[in-house]
Amino acid sequence: MIQKKIPVLYNDQVGPFYYRLGFSFPEAAKTARPGQFVMVRPSDNAIPLLRRPFSVHRLLLEQGNAVGIELLYKVVGQGTGLMSQLKGGDVLDVLGPLGNGFSCPSTKPLHVFVVAGGVGIASLFYLSSFLTQCKGVTQRAFLGGCGASDILCEKELVSLGVPVHVCTEDCSLGEAGLVTGALEKGLEVYGNPDVIYACGPQAMLKIVGEIALSRNISCQVSLESAMACGFGACLGCAIKKGGGQEDYWHVCTDGPVFDFRDVRI
Repeated sequence: MIQKKIPVLYNDQVGPFYYRLGFSFPEAAKTARPGQFVMVRPSDNAIPLLRRPFSVHRLLLEQGNAVGIELLYKVVGQGTGLMSQLKGGDVLDVLGPLGNGFSCPSTKPLHVFVVAGGVGIASLFYLSSFLTQCKGVTQRAFLGGCGASDILCEKELVSLGVPVHVCTEDCSLGEAGLVTGALEKGLEVYGNPDVIYACGPQAMLKIVGEIALSRNISCQVSLESAMACGFGACLGCAIKKGGGQEDYWHVCTDGPVFDFRDVRI
């Protein structure tokens, strides 16, 4: 875990509410794993006082070496609103990499489904990119959103050779309906994968997890949570453990990635 003030390289708008922000941070990029996150705030602003958590979306490479990190984020409040105004050369206060990421079963061949709701693709794209470099691993992606503007990274996934299924609630792109419905259809057509990786709204994750349980498929979910610190000091990101346990995990240190059976969503 490293804390540093770093200049922004770029902050490009990629949709009505979505941005890609890149910064050079070799120390963190070299150790960041799919599913981990960084805590970020514009360091020249007194507000917001606290950093915000963002998944590592992509590593920036230079001659094959990881030298920086790219974030994919959606403007939803004051903190992300301020971030959207940043330009190249502006300074960020960054802490990371933090948390526990996705794990990949060692058994090969391995077939996986990646299920993303909206900006949930932020952490899953890094995972998918990583998996394309692993021998004996095949994957299929399911992307869902309210409308076409919420479907992110489709072209990038296709360029990696990943088959992509798109669905939108307003019928503006791909099939009509929820991504959970597309997942169920995919399971009927292509059979059970070895593992399902999912990130998105909690209601979506609950349904994805229950589908996986009903078919005895391993399922890892990446949870979003409000965090004040990101490393377990504030205890503000507690979530109940699964399996009837009356205890809590902390999303920042025990997650943000969990086996679905281990959490109560």
